[in-house]
Amino acid sequence: MTCNDIRKLLDDFVDGNLPAEEAARVRAHVDGCAECARELVALESLRAATAALPNEIDPDTDLWQNIATEIASTKVTPMRRPSLWLRGAMVAAAAALVVVGAREWRMRTHSTGWEVTRIAGAPVIESRGVQENATLRQGEWLRTDENSSARVDVANIGRVTVGPESAVRLKGSSDKEHRIELARGEMEAFIWAPPRLFFVDTPSGVAEDLGCRYNLAVDEDGNGALDVTLGFVSFERDGREVIVPAGARCELRAGKGPGTPHESGASRELQEALDRVDVEGATPENVTAVLHASSSTDGVTLWHLIPRVDENLRGEVVDALAARVPLPKETSRDGVIALDTRMLERWWDAMYPSWSHWN
Repeated sequence: MTCNDIRKLLDDFVDGNLPAEEAARVRAHVDGCAECARELVALESLRAATAALPNEIDPDTDLWQNIATEIASTKVTPMRRPSLWLRGAMVAAAAALVVVGAREWRMRTHSTGWEVTRIAGAPVIESRGVQENATLRQGEWLRTDENSSARVDVANIGRVTVGPESAVRLKGSSDKEHRIELARGEMEAFIWAPPRLFFVDTPSGVAEDLGCRYNLAVDEDGNGALDVTLGFVSFERDGREVIVPAGARCELRAGKGPGTPHESGASRELQEALDRVDVEGATPENVTAVLHASSSTDGVTLWHLIPRVDENLRGEVVDALAARVPLPKETSRDGVIALDTRMLERWWDAMYPSWSHWN
């Protein structure tokens, strides 16, 4: 099935109206196509936003007075009745404005508390059991035991599923930033808002949403892992940042930050070599071990490794990546070895053409 075929089916797919076999084909395509995945996220976002709208919104008491004053002061000129097409467009535009305006209204008025729904067991907010219409407010902790889980609606921009034996705190929520803390346990985030609005603080750094879906886990020692299933996630600590694309994973270490990203299906040999690089450093022996263990699908690892190795080793890493992903136009081997930022970014864009759509 082509992308055009898939897009024609997305509405029915979201509504659950497709036969199981056809729905499975759509899901398989979307899982491997960033463009269609982004369209699916946008459609699900719109459906979620409209479903969450209140049945009615009371207007300001002086709204009609302001409208009447504006009409009285406006010079009206005769015009033809709009065509059916134009009237349809006007209705669609008006409906979009209502949806967007009401959505923004909800984000403003609900920015200090997020709705929590019990999935299983007996999750608690502070000492309160999670009942219907429970609210997680700024500064409060949501905790689950080994038998419980919960869903948190993130200010109408997404949702977070909190797994068993987890502790999550709402640190702040505004039109500019939504931030939680994951002290321990596991969570899945599905965010459909524009990038760089949703953040998760952990003992090993900060996960920054770039329009995506991902899983984040933290153990009792503060170590953990980030697995991205859609879009991209940035993870940063003390100036060290990695970008983890869909299908990739990053190990997280308390007090040290993110490790070098790798494909979720990377070989055990490569993962062990990366552990040595991340813990011991990019020594010649460790870098050689990474290059020896890497395969044709490990471009994300080699790209992140380039700035981490000494200049005398950097050429080997650059050549290994170029054998997998050719250097794009206006990019040179010498420039990349010199860590020219624009050239490194162009190479990333060549590896991930959908990056510009998500970032």
